[in-house]
Amino acid sequence: MRLKFALEKILVREQVRAALKQVLLIAFYFPPRNHVASYRSGCFAKYLPENGWMPTVVCQDWPMDGRDSDPNFVGKIPDEVKIVRVPQPPYRTFYERMVVRKLLPYVSPYRAPHLWSQKATEAITQLCRETKFDAIWATSDPIVTMGLASETSKRINKPWVADLRDSYSLVPFGSWYKRPIWAHHERRLCRDASEVVIVSPTWAKELSPKIGKQIHVIENGYDPSLFPTDVQPDKSMFLIAYTGSIVRDEKPNLFMDGLRLALSSGSIPRDKIQVNFYGPSIEQINETCPGALETLPVKSFPKVPHKQVIDIQQKSAALLLLTCTDHPGVLPAKIFDYLGAKRPILLAPDDGGDACDIVRRTGAGEITSTPEQISAVLQKWYAEWKQTGDIKLVRNEQEVQHYSRRDQTRRLAALLDSVTNSAK
Repeated sequence: MRLKFALEKILVREQVRAALKQVLLIAFYFPPRNHVASYRSGCFAKYLPENGWMPTVVCQDWPMDGRDSDPNFVGKIPDEVKIVRVPQPPYRTFYERMVVRKLLPYVSPYRAPHLWSQKATEAITQLCRETKFDAIWATSDPIVTMGLASETSKRINKPWVADLRDSYSLVPFGSWYKRPIWAHHERRLCRDASEVVIVSPTWAKELSPKIGKQIHVIENGYDPSLFPTDVQPDKSMFLIAYTGSIVRDEKPNLFMDGLRLALSSGSIPRDKIQVNFYGPSIEQINETCPGALETLPVKSFPKVPHKQVIDIQQKSAALLLLTCTDHPGVLPAKIFDYLGAKRPILLAPDDGGDACDIVRRTGAGEITSTPEQISAVLQKWYAEWKQTGDIKLVRNEQEVQHYSRRDQTRRLAALLDSVTNSAK
Protein backbone atom coordinates (compact mmCIF):
# COMPACT_ATOMS: atom_id res chain seq x y z
CA MET A 1 0.00 0.00 0.00
CA ARG A 2 2.79 2.42 0.88
CA LEU A 3 4.52 1.80 -2.45
CA LYS A 4 1.23 2.29 -4.32
CA PHE A 5 0.55 5.54 -2.46
CA ALA A 6 4.07 6.81 -3.18
CA LEU A 7 3.75 5.99 -6.89
CA GLU A 8 0.36 7.71 -7.08
CA LYS A 9 1.83 10.78 -5.39
CA ILE A 10 4.67 10.88 -7.91
CA LEU A 11 2.18 10.49 -10.78
CA VAL A 12 0.03 13.37 -9.52
CA ARG A 13 3.12 15.53 -9.08
CA GLU A 14 4.24 14.89 -12.65
CA GLN A 15 0.74 15.58 -13.96
CA VAL A 16 0.73 18.94 -12.16
CA ARG A 17 4.13 19.78 -13.62
CA ALA A 18 3.10 18.81 -17.14
CA ALA A 19 -0.05 20.95 -17.02
CA LEU A 20 1.88 24.20 -16.63
CA LYS A 21 4.32 26.12 -18.79
CA GLN A 22 7.91 25.28 -17.92
CA VAL A 23 10.57 27.76 -16.83
CA LEU A 24 14.18 27.03 -15.96
CA LEU A 25 15.22 29.12 -12.93
CA ILE A 26 18.99 29.54 -12.57
CA ALA A 27 19.92 31.00 -9.20
CA PHE A 28 23.26 30.60 -7.48
CA TYR A 29 21.64 31.45 -4.11
CA PHE A 30 18.57 29.48 -3.07
CA PRO A 31 17.01 28.23 0.18
CA PRO A 32 17.97 26.84 2.61
CA ARG A 33 20.86 29.31 2.41
CA ASN A 34 20.10 32.30 4.65
CA HIS A 35 21.03 34.94 2.11
CA VAL A 36 18.95 37.88 0.91
CA ALA A 37 19.24 36.62 -2.68
CA SER A 38 17.68 33.29 -1.67
CA TYR A 39 14.54 35.13 -0.54
CA ARG A 40 13.92 36.40 -4.07
CA SER A 41 14.60 33.19 -5.97
CA GLY A 42 12.89 31.00 -3.34
CA CYS A 43 9.66 33.00 -3.34
CA PHE A 44 9.50 33.12 -7.13
CA ALA A 45 9.83 29.33 -7.16
CA LYS A 46 7.20 29.13 -4.41
CA TYR A 47 4.53 31.22 -6.15
CA LEU A 48 5.11 30.69 -9.89
CA PRO A 49 3.05 27.45 -10.02
CA GLU A 50 -0.10 29.31 -8.95
CA ASN A 51 0.54 31.69 -11.86
CA GLY A 52 0.69 29.08 -14.59
CA TRP A 53 4.45 28.44 -14.57
CA MET A 54 6.25 25.40 -13.21
CA PRO A 55 9.87 26.18 -12.30
CA THR A 56 12.79 23.82 -12.40
CA VAL A 57 15.55 25.30 -10.26
CA VAL A 58 19.29 24.94 -10.78
CA CYS A 59 21.24 26.37 -7.86
CA GLN A 60 24.32 25.98 -5.72
CA ASP A 61 24.07 23.09 -3.31
CA TRP A 62 23.81 24.27 0.28
CA PRO A 63 23.59 21.55 2.95
CA MET A 64 20.83 21.77 5.54
CA ASP A 65 23.41 21.62 8.31
CA GLY A 66 25.75 24.10 6.63
CA ARG A 67 26.71 27.55 7.83
CA ASP A 68 23.90 30.09 7.39
CA SER A 69 21.44 27.30 6.61
CA ASP A 70 17.80 28.14 7.38
CA PRO A 71 15.31 25.39 6.41
CA ASN A 72 12.34 27.73 6.99
CA PHE A 73 13.75 30.71 5.12
CA VAL A 74 10.84 31.07 2.65
CA GLY A 75 8.45 28.54 4.09
CA LYS A 76 7.15 25.63 2.03
CA ILE A 77 8.09 25.38 -1.65
CA PRO A 78 5.62 23.14 -3.56
CA ASP A 79 6.71 19.51 -3.91
CA GLU A 80 6.15 19.75 -7.66
CA VAL A 81 9.03 22.21 -8.02
CA LYS A 82 12.13 20.29 -9.06
CA ILE A 83 15.30 21.63 -7.43
CA VAL A 84 18.66 20.52 -8.80
CA ARG A 85 21.40 21.44 -6.35
CA VAL A 86 24.86 21.55 -7.91
CA PRO A 87 27.75 21.16 -5.45
CA GLN A 88 30.92 23.21 -5.77
CA PRO A 89 33.70 20.80 -6.81
CA PRO A 90 36.90 21.15 -4.79
CA TYR A 91 39.97 22.76 -6.35
CA ARG A 92 42.41 19.86 -6.12
CA THR A 93 45.36 20.57 -8.39
CA PHE A 94 47.75 23.53 -8.51
CA TYR A 95 46.30 24.45 -11.92
CA GLU A 96 42.75 24.47 -10.55
CA ARG A 97 43.70 26.46 -7.45
CA MET A 98 45.82 29.09 -9.20
CA VAL A 99 44.58 29.28 -12.79
CA VAL A 100 40.95 28.15 -12.72
CA ARG A 101 40.07 29.74 -9.40
CA LYS A 102 42.15 32.94 -9.42
CA LEU A 103 42.93 33.86 -13.06
CA LEU A 104 40.14 32.53 -15.27
CA PRO A 105 37.41 34.65 -13.61
CA TYR A 106 39.07 37.74 -15.12
CA VAL A 107 38.99 36.17 -18.58
CA SER A 108 35.44 34.79 -18.43
CA PRO A 109 33.60 36.01 -15.29
CA TYR A 110 30.33 34.80 -16.80
CA ARG A 111 31.58 31.26 -16.13
CA ALA A 112 32.99 31.85 -12.65
CA PRO A 113 33.22 29.83 -10.49
CA HIS A 114 34.32 27.71 -13.42
CA LEU A 115 34.24 24.23 -11.89
CA TRP A 116 30.73 24.86 -10.57
CA SER A 117 29.51 26.25 -13.90
CA GLN A 118 30.82 23.16 -15.69
CA LYS A 119 28.75 20.94 -13.39
CA ALA A 120 25.77 23.29 -13.72
CA THR A 121 26.02 23.11 -17.52
CA GLU A 122 25.96 19.32 -17.35
CA ALA A 123 22.89 19.41 -15.10
CA ILE A 124 21.08 21.92 -17.34
CA THR A 125 21.88 19.90 -20.47
CA GLN A 126 20.32 16.82 -18.90
CA LEU A 127 17.27 18.79 -17.74
CA CYS A 128 16.74 20.13 -21.25
CA ARG A 129 16.63 16.54 -22.52
CA GLU A 130 13.95 15.69 -19.96
CA THR A 131 11.84 18.87 -20.04
CA LYS A 132 10.68 21.12 -22.84
CA PHE A 133 11.26 24.54 -21.32
CA ASP A 134 9.29 27.54 -22.54
CA ALA A 135 11.56 30.18 -20.99
CA ILE A 136 14.63 30.72 -18.80
CA TRP A 137 15.07 33.11 -15.86
CA ALA A 138 18.47 33.85 -14.32
CA THR A 139 19.20 36.07 -11.34
CA SER A 140 22.54 37.81 -10.77
CA ASP A 141 24.90 38.22 -9.11
CA PRO A 142 27.07 36.23 -9.63
CA ILE A 143 26.82 36.75 -13.36
CA VAL A 144 27.57 33.07 -14.01
CA THR A 145 23.80 32.50 -13.84
CA MET A 146 23.26 34.86 -16.79
CA GLY A 147 26.10 33.21 -18.67
CA LEU A 148 24.43 29.82 -18.21
CA ALA A 149 21.06 31.23 -19.26
CA SER A 150 22.47 32.85 -22.40
CA GLU A 151 24.22 29.67 -23.51
CA THR A 152 21.15 27.52 -22.75
CA SER A 153 18.85 29.93 -24.59
CA LYS A 154 20.94 29.62 -27.75
CA ARG A 155 21.07 25.84 -27.42
CA ILE A 156 17.31 25.27 -27.02
CA ASN A 157 16.17 28.40 -28.88
CA LYS A 158 14.03 29.77 -26.05
CA PRO A 159 13.83 33.31 -24.59
CA TRP A 160 15.50 34.22 -21.33
CA VAL A 161 15.03 36.93 -18.71
CA ALA A 162 17.98 38.54 -16.92
CA ASP A 163 17.21 39.49 -13.31
CA LEU A 164 19.62 41.91 -11.60
CA ARG A 165 19.62 42.25 -7.82
CA ASP A 166 22.80 44.34 -8.00
CA SER A 167 24.72 45.89 -10.86
CA TYR A 168 28.45 46.22 -11.40
CA SER A 169 27.59 48.91 -13.95
CA LEU A 170 25.89 51.13 -11.39
CA VAL A 171 27.23 50.51 -7.89
CA PRO A 172 30.92 50.49 -6.91
CA PHE A 173 31.11 47.16 -5.13
CA GLY A 174 33.90 44.67 -5.56
CA SER A 175 37.56 45.45 -6.27
CA TRP A 176 38.25 48.49 -8.46
CA TYR A 177 40.26 46.40 -10.93
CA LYS A 178 37.60 43.68 -11.09
CA ARG A 179 34.54 45.90 -11.48
CA PRO A 180 35.01 47.12 -15.12
CA ILE A 181 35.47 43.56 -16.40
CA TRP A 182 32.39 42.24 -14.64
CA ALA A 183 30.38 45.34 -15.64
CA HIS A 184 31.28 44.85 -19.32
CA HIS A 185 30.06 41.26 -19.33
CA GLU A 186 26.99 42.14 -17.28
CA ARG A 187 25.93 44.70 -19.91
CA ARG A 188 26.77 42.31 -22.76
CA LEU A 189 24.59 39.59 -21.25
CA CYS A 190 21.74 42.03 -20.59
CA ARG A 191 21.79 43.04 -24.26
CA ASP A 192 21.62 39.38 -25.16
CA ALA A 193 18.63 38.70 -22.89
CA SER A 194 15.07 38.81 -24.21
CA GLU A 195 14.05 41.00 -21.26
CA VAL A 196 15.84 42.56 -18.30
CA VAL A 197 14.48 43.02 -14.77
CA ILE A 198 16.08 45.07 -11.99
CA VAL A 199 15.10 45.77 -8.38
CA SER A 200 14.76 49.57 -8.26
CA PRO A 201 13.25 52.28 -10.50
CA THR A 202 16.35 54.50 -10.28
CA TRP A 203 18.60 51.66 -11.38
CA ALA A 204 16.27 50.89 -14.28
CA LYS A 205 16.58 54.49 -15.52
CA GLU A 206 20.36 54.49 -15.11
CA LEU A 207 21.07 51.11 -16.69
CA SER A 208 18.63 51.32 -19.61
CA PRO A 209 20.76 53.69 -21.77
CA LYS A 210 23.86 51.62 -21.01
CA ILE A 211 22.35 48.49 -22.56
CA GLY A 212 20.06 50.14 -25.08
CA LYS A 213 16.79 48.53 -24.04
CA GLN A 214 13.83 48.93 -21.70
CA ILE A 215 14.24 47.50 -18.21
CA HIS A 216 11.38 46.19 -16.08
CA VAL A 217 11.25 46.79 -12.34
CA ILE A 218 10.32 44.04 -9.90
CA GLU A 219 11.58 45.09 -6.50
CA ASN A 220 12.50 42.78 -3.68
CA GLY A 221 9.59 42.14 -1.35
CA TYR A 222 8.10 40.39 1.65
CA ASP A 223 6.12 37.17 1.90
CA PRO A 224 2.91 37.75 3.92
CA SER A 225 2.55 34.02 4.61
CA LEU A 226 5.66 34.19 6.83
CA PHE A 227 4.26 36.91 9.11
CA PRO A 228 1.96 35.88 11.99
CA THR A 229 -1.03 38.21 12.39
CA ASP A 230 -1.34 38.11 16.20
CA VAL A 231 2.08 39.35 17.38
CA GLN A 232 2.09 42.52 19.51
CA PRO A 233 5.02 44.84 20.32
CA ASP A 234 6.84 44.32 23.59
CA LYS A 235 5.03 46.29 26.30
CA SER A 236 7.86 46.42 28.85
CA MET A 237 10.61 47.98 26.71
CA PHE A 238 10.52 50.48 23.83
CA LEU A 239 12.41 48.35 21.31
CA ILE A 240 13.89 49.62 18.06
CA ALA A 241 15.35 46.97 15.74
CA TYR A 242 17.74 47.09 12.83
CA THR A 243 17.91 43.74 11.02
CA GLY A 244 20.45 42.87 8.33
CA SER A 245 23.90 44.00 7.40
CA ILE A 246 25.24 47.53 7.13
CA VAL A 247 26.56 47.99 3.60
CA ARG A 248 28.26 50.58 1.44
CA ASP A 249 27.38 54.10 2.61
CA GLU A 250 24.86 53.16 5.30
CA LYS A 251 26.07 54.79 8.49
CA PRO A 252 24.16 54.74 11.79
CA ASN A 253 25.95 57.78 13.29
CA LEU A 254 23.12 60.19 12.36
CA PHE A 255 20.60 58.01 14.19
CA MET A 256 22.90 57.69 17.20
CA ASP A 257 23.13 61.49 17.43
CA GLY A 258 19.35 61.71 17.36
CA LEU A 259 19.08 59.04 20.03
CA ARG A 260 21.45 61.02 22.28
CA LEU A 261 19.31 64.11 21.86
CA ALA A 262 16.14 62.21 22.71
CA LEU A 263 17.71 60.77 25.86
CA SER A 264 19.10 64.14 26.92
CA SER A 265 15.61 65.67 26.66
CA GLY A 266 14.53 63.52 29.60
CA SER A 267 11.30 62.44 27.89
CA ILE A 268 12.58 58.90 27.25
CA PRO A 269 14.04 57.10 30.30
CA ARG A 270 17.29 55.36 29.41
CA ASP A 271 16.13 52.13 31.04
CA LYS A 272 12.96 52.04 28.90
CA ILE A 273 14.50 52.12 25.42
CA GLN A 274 16.70 49.55 23.68
CA VAL A 275 18.10 49.69 20.13
CA ASN A 276 19.10 46.27 18.81
CA PHE A 277 21.22 45.64 15.71
CA TYR A 278 20.92 42.09 14.34
CA GLY A 279 23.61 41.29 11.77
CA PRO A 280 26.12 44.14 11.86
CA SER A 281 29.29 43.32 13.74
CA ILE A 282 30.50 45.28 16.76
CA GLU A 283 33.40 46.47 14.59
CA GLN A 284 31.01 47.87 11.96
CA ILE A 285 29.08 49.87 14.53
CA ASN A 286 32.20 51.09 16.32
CA GLU A 287 33.75 52.18 13.02
CA THR A 288 31.09 54.81 12.35
CA CYS A 289 29.81 55.34 15.90
CA PRO A 290 32.76 55.05 18.30
CA GLY A 291 31.60 54.49 21.86
CA ALA A 292 27.90 54.09 20.99
CA LEU A 293 27.74 50.54 22.32
CA GLU A 294 29.21 51.69 25.64
CA THR A 295 27.37 55.01 26.12
CA LEU A 296 23.94 54.39 24.56
CA PRO A 297 21.25 51.72 25.06
CA VAL A 298 22.46 49.95 21.92
CA LYS A 299 23.29 46.26 21.50
CA SER A 300 24.72 44.21 18.64
CA PHE A 301 23.62 40.63 17.93
CA PRO A 302 24.76 38.10 15.32
CA LYS A 303 22.74 37.10 12.28
CA VAL A 304 19.68 34.99 13.14
CA PRO A 305 17.30 32.78 11.09
CA HIS A 306 14.65 34.55 9.02
CA LYS A 307 11.74 33.34 11.16
CA GLN A 308 13.42 34.83 14.22
CA VAL A 309 14.11 38.07 12.33
CA ILE A 310 10.38 38.41 11.63
CA ASP A 311 9.55 37.77 15.29
CA ILE A 312 12.08 40.43 16.36
CA GLN A 313 10.63 42.95 13.91
CA GLN A 314 7.05 42.35 15.01
CA LYS A 315 7.89 42.56 18.73
CA SER A 316 9.70 45.86 18.24
CA ALA A 317 7.94 49.20 18.63
CA ALA A 318 9.77 50.66 15.61
CA LEU A 319 12.27 49.66 12.92
CA LEU A 320 15.38 51.55 11.79
CA LEU A 321 16.28 51.90 8.12
CA LEU A 322 19.52 53.50 6.91
CA THR A 323 19.87 54.82 3.36
CA CYS A 324 22.87 55.08 1.03
CA THR A 325 23.11 58.82 0.42
CA ASP A 326 25.35 58.52 -2.64
CA HIS A 327 23.31 55.74 -4.26
CA PRO A 328 19.57 56.59 -4.29
CA GLY A 329 18.83 53.46 -6.31
CA VAL A 330 19.92 51.17 -3.48
CA LEU A 331 16.83 49.61 -1.92
CA PRO A 332 17.80 47.73 1.26
CA ALA A 333 15.91 44.44 1.18
CA LYS A 334 15.02 44.83 4.86
CA ILE A 335 12.55 47.61 4.02
CA PHE A 336 10.16 45.04 2.58
CA ASP A 337 10.11 42.77 5.61
CA TYR A 338 9.63 45.95 7.64
CA LEU A 339 6.46 46.54 5.61
CA GLY A 340 5.36 42.97 6.33
CA ALA A 341 6.01 43.38 10.06
CA LYS A 342 3.64 46.39 10.13
CA ARG A 343 5.82 48.38 12.49
CA PRO A 344 6.67 52.06 11.87
CA ILE A 345 9.89 52.69 9.97
CA LEU A 346 12.31 55.42 11.01
CA LEU A 347 14.34 56.19 7.89
CA ALA A 348 17.56 58.21 8.04
CA PRO A 349 18.64 60.20 6.16
CA ASP A 350 16.35 61.44 3.39
CA ASP A 351 18.41 60.73 0.26
CA GLY A 352 15.60 61.48 -2.20
CA GLY A 353 15.89 57.91 -3.43
CA ASP A 354 13.71 54.87 -3.94
CA ALA A 355 13.59 53.83 -0.27
CA CYS A 356 12.23 57.24 0.72
CA ASP A 357 9.69 57.02 -2.10
CA ILE A 358 8.41 53.68 -0.78
CA VAL A 359 8.04 54.98 2.79
CA ARG A 360 6.17 58.06 1.52
CA ARG A 361 3.82 56.19 -0.81
CA THR A 362 3.00 53.45 1.72
CA GLY A 363 2.77 55.78 4.71
CA ALA A 364 4.88 53.23 6.57
CA GLY A 365 6.96 55.57 8.70
CA GLU A 366 8.83 58.83 9.15
CA ILE A 367 11.68 60.20 7.02
CA THR A 368 14.36 62.16 8.88
CA SER A 369 17.55 63.98 7.96
CA THR A 370 18.83 65.61 11.16
CA PRO A 371 19.44 64.50 14.76
CA GLU A 372 16.72 66.95 15.83
CA GLN A 373 14.16 65.31 13.54
CA ILE A 374 15.14 61.84 14.74
CA SER A 375 14.87 62.95 18.37
CA ALA A 376 11.43 64.44 17.79
CA VAL A 377 10.13 61.25 16.13
CA LEU A 378 11.54 59.05 18.90
CA GLN A 379 9.94 61.20 21.59
CA LYS A 380 6.58 61.23 19.78
CA TRP A 381 6.59 57.49 19.19
CA TYR A 382 7.72 56.71 22.73
CA ALA A 383 4.88 58.80 24.19
CA GLU A 384 2.31 56.95 22.06
CA TRP A 385 3.82 53.56 22.86
CA LYS A 386 3.83 54.36 26.60
CA GLN A 387 0.17 55.31 26.45
CA THR A 388 -1.19 52.62 24.11
CA GLY A 389 1.50 49.94 23.85
CA ASP A 390 1.73 50.44 20.08
CA ILE A 391 2.32 53.08 17.39
CA LYS A 392 -0.41 53.49 14.82
CA LEU A 393 0.18 54.70 11.28
CA VAL A 394 -2.27 55.30 8.47
CA ARG A 395 -0.73 53.05 5.84
CA ASN A 396 -1.74 52.72 2.21
CA GLU A 397 -2.23 48.95 2.23
CA GLN A 398 -2.76 48.83 -1.53
CA GLU A 399 0.71 50.30 -2.02
CA VAL A 400 2.14 47.91 0.57
CA GLN A 401 0.59 44.94 -1.25
CA HIS A 402 2.54 45.91 -4.37
CA TYR A 403 5.67 44.64 -2.59
CA SER A 404 4.31 41.25 -1.54
CA ARG A 405 6.18 38.32 -3.06
CA ARG A 406 2.92 36.86 -4.35
CA ASP A 407 2.07 40.07 -6.20
CA GLN A 408 5.60 40.35 -7.58
CA THR A 409 5.49 36.76 -8.83
CA ARG A 410 2.30 37.57 -10.72
CA ARG A 411 4.23 40.34 -12.48
CA LEU A 412 7.10 37.98 -13.29
CA ALA A 413 4.66 35.40 -14.66
CA ALA A 414 3.07 38.09 -16.85
CA LEU A 415 6.52 39.00 -18.18
CA LEU A 416 7.27 35.34 -18.92
CA ASP A 417 3.92 35.07 -20.72
CA SER A 418 4.79 38.14 -22.77
CA VAL A 419 8.29 37.02 -23.70
CA THR A 420 7.14 33.54 -24.75
CA ASN A 421 4.26 34.93 -26.81
CA SER A 422 6.64 37.31 -28.57
CA ALA A 423 8.99 34.43 -29.34
CA LYS A 424 6.33 32.43 -31.17
